[in-house]
Amino acid sequence: MKKLFLTICFSIIGWQIIDASAKTVAFEDMEAAQAYKASQDNLPPPPPEDDSPDPRDTRAMEKYIMERLKKATISNLGPTDSMDKPSSVNMQHSDDYIAKMNEKNKSFFERIYDEAINRISSGDTRPRGDAQSSGTRYIELKQDDMQQFQAPDFPVVTVEFPGGERTLVPAQEHIPYFSTQIEILPNGTASINDTAVVVAAGKKLKNGLSRIIPKISTSREGVSNKIDLNLASVSINGQEVPHKIIEESDSYVIVPEEEYTLEPGVYTYNFQYLVDRQLWQYNDFNEFYWDATGSRWNLIIGKAMVSIRLPGSSKPLSSLVFLGYPDELTSAGTMMSEHENVLGFAALVPLYIGEGMHVIVALPKTDFVPADRNRRLTWFLEDYGDILVATVGLLSILISYYLSWKYIAKNNLKNSNSFKRGAPLMRYLAMGVFDKISFAAFLLELYRKNIIDIQRGDKDILLVKRTDNLSSLERKERKAVNALFSRSEAVLALNAANQLKLKRAYKQVEANTLRKVKQLALKLNIGYLLFSIGMLLVAEAAMALLNINSGQAFAVLTACTVTIAFYLWVLKTKFKYRWLGFLGKVFAVIIIAFSVLVMSAYLHLVSAVMILAAVYVIFAYTSVFAKRSGLIKSNVKDAQQYREYLIRNAETIKLGRDFLNQQANILALDTAEFFEPAPAIKDYYKLDLMTEYFGKTGKKKGV
Repeated sequence: MKKLFLTICFSIIGWQIIDASAKTVAFEDMEAAQAYKASQDNLPPPPPEDDSPDPRDTRAMEKYIMERLKKATISNLGPTDSMDKPSSVNMQHSDDYIAKMNEKNKSFFERIYDEAINRISSGDTRPRGDAQSSGTRYIELKQDDMQQFQAPDFPVVTVEFPGGERTLVPAQEHIPYFSTQIEILPNGTASINDTAVVVAAGKKLKNGLSRIIPKISTSREGVSNKIDLNLASVSINGQEVPHKIIEESDSYVIVPEEEYTLEPGVYTYNFQYLVDRQLWQYNDFNEFYWDATGSRWNLIIGKAMVSIRLPGSSKPLSSLVFLGYPDELTSAGTMMSEHENVLGFAALVPLYIGEGMHVIVALPKTDFVPADRNRRLTWFLEDYGDILVATVGLLSILISYYLSWKYIAKNNLKNSNSFKRGAPLMRYLAMGVFDKISFAAFLLELYRKNIIDIQRGDKDILLVKRTDNLSSLERKERKAVNALFSRSEAVLALNAANQLKLKRAYKQVEANTLRKVKQLALKLNIGYLLFSIGMLLVAEAAMALLNINSGQAFAVLTACTVTIAFYLWVLKTKFKYRWLGFLGKVFAVIIIAFSVLVMSAYLHLVSAVMILAAVYVIFAYTSVFAKRSGLIKSNVKDAQQYREYLIRNAETIKLGRDFLNQQANILALDTAEFFEPAPAIKDYYKLDLMTEYFGKTGKKKGV
């Protein structure tokens, strides 16, 4: 503490000594000396530098030094160390002082660039305060840094602008020069030629410069339409490079057809393209609006200018140019010139990241040719073509299914005899159920195929396996047989001890029967299903053709349609657990809604909803057609008529081996009561054994 106190006192004395420095002045006489002394006594104290106090104010000076010493870093001192060593006290500058020094040492371009980055990162997209003051600040900065540009202390490159002007620009990625030449044609189309000189450093411009153009144009009344863009050519340093237009949600993007790597250097890009529907027609005038820079580049633009060649010889009614972000624009910091039918606009200040250069020109209507009928029709299709196509597609699907249903109602369908119908399927068609009698009929079919024998044992009815060759059976039928008989067993007693085996076999036969019903419905419905899916795909292809990226649009629409179809199926599926079903259905709804939103990036939202409706209609009608009253209605009628046939011909069937072939159908169609045992069929009569265990109508408890 003593050392610190001595240091403070020494500092105060030092300031007094510094303040007491004198100079020698020569005078001619004593009166002049006295006058000089009086003037010195009346002088105000010298102004403090920065935030330091008046050195003659001892208390203020002491307080100031104490505050400065609080920021001192005291080294680790030993008991014999002294405070007068240079390393004992390390004075630290304040954070504000360090920030000011760092800012002062930055180049002019670095200050402009850092300011843009800070504003973007902080979310401040407003114009830079008063644009006029911004322009003044820019000019002052440029004057202050003129010496820096003459002898720059940062990396620079020499850039030659169009017209032969050469200048030094910072070797950081930016656009030092951008110009747009616009020629408005009498039909309202604009021929545009963009020239951009870029400094590439392998970062943002690693894959070259892309041109982003807004897709939607909006009138004064708030009416919006989609502009028509046609690319003519793109060149880099005078060499043409193939480019294409891709379509995003709200913009067109001109990108290279094949990706390339742009080496660090200076390049001149030239984009030539045609834009239609950017000219708005009002009662007394036409108006052309264009955002020259697109407001999308993630680069600073050093110099920007626009020239517009008008279609006629008349002067424009008015012309305006604005700089800044879309929400708040200003005309300050711009310059405009007019020469005959050519207008010129220039930005006097650099454009920060995301800032645009907006040009509006009002023109006489006499300079333009009215659009003919074909052109208006083309515009209508561009605006509402996808809605029209989606409506036609949906109506086609609805009408086709309606006519099909009317045709079914008249019962004019012809049945196909190629579909294999077993006894369980016949019972399902005729009765609409699968039950124990259906399973018993399956066992009788196994008996007819000589796969098993059905015998009466001492206590139970026995199923005896006769062969291991199950090639005549379908996959699930084979699983049912294997569930009844293990590898080491060939006899199964129909009793409570074997209920588990019987239930397993029952499930296999039931699943196989229901699968056949679905296959039958699908086979009968395939024509209508393919027609509806075909109409939907044709509609999506037509809607995709209205997009610039037709292939990409069709792929996205098709993928979204398949996704919607799958999750609609999930919504119709019954889950084993209720909570799992709830979560699955909520997730399905979210995915369906997301798919519709994805499609709306290429279509109107109404068109995307119509595609969803078309997929739902296909599902709904397919389900209706699969019911007993739908396309399989005639098959149901056939099964019911076959039951009547068995009843009418019962006496004839009992006379021969035809009974063996029909025994499974007799049980399945509930006609066993018409077929009593007879001598001619006693060797293969098994109806009594099946009805004894399973019952006659399927109502008796069993499997």
